[in-house]
Amino acid sequence: MGIASMVVGQYYMTQINAELNVISDGISQIQNFQDNEYRSRVFSLIAHVKKIADFQIEILENEELRLSKISQLDSLEEECTQPLGQANLTLTGCADKNSLDYEEYENALVNVQNWFMYQKSLLDVLYKISDLRYTLHLGAVSREQCIALLPTYTKQVSDTQDRLAAWHSSAVERLGIEIEENRRKRAGFDRAIHYIPGLFNDDLNFRGMEEKTANMITEQKNGHENCHQMNTSELYSDNVQIISKDGKLYYLPEIKDEKKTLSHS
Repeated sequence: MGIASMVVGQYYMTQINAELNVISDGISQIQNFQDNEYRSRVFSLIAHVKKIADFQIEILENEELRLSKISQLDSLEEECTQPLGQANLTLTGCADKNSLDYEEYENALVNVQNWFMYQKSLLDVLYKISDLRYTLHLGAVSREQCIALLPTYTKQVSDTQDRLAAWHSSAVERLGIEIEENRRKRAGFDRAIHYIPGLFNDDLNFRGMEEKTANMITEQKNGHENCHQMNTSELYSDNVQIISKDGKLYYLPEIKDEKKTLSHS
């Protein structure tokens, strides 16, 4: 049973490691972010979490090291919730600005997009920390205990997303933005000089909008809550098949579509 737990643990830590690579790549794509201290904190957090997933074999085979990494994950979880809370508060503050003209709104979108991406990445990391903790416990602790903090922080993100979506809906209506058409209503002097021609051709009452601006509005309105589904499965309680071949152990995970994938240790 101990060997089976270690092989199952290694299999899932490999999956987590691959998902952490995706998160890290997403952080690297964030551009024009002025707060270097915040950025470095996030990079450091991901690097430390990924290091635990990288050295899965050594950690799983060394009881003292395994327990120390569980303790480290507790600290990393706390370290993760702090910048996540800052991202939530910053986005909430942005959503309170309800009297922006179009240029101000367009500029705010870029700043919101950066925090929006950090928010998603940090919540992703929080989920991976919970998965790693559960995996390193080798079934000695329930999944429920390992994910205890996730509902609280997922709800905080969800509440922030609701406010952000309402902010965009209000701005889109107030500024006459038509996202699917990539255009917005003219305003001020520009609107005045096109008033007469616009009576005969409604398209002249609008001016073009950059596609990336429309994409940011759509992405931020849609949010990313649905990307975070809590894993409540008890991996170590399921029946598994362990195959020994040429001195290596293979774990045969159960796949719903009945296709089988071998993972070896």
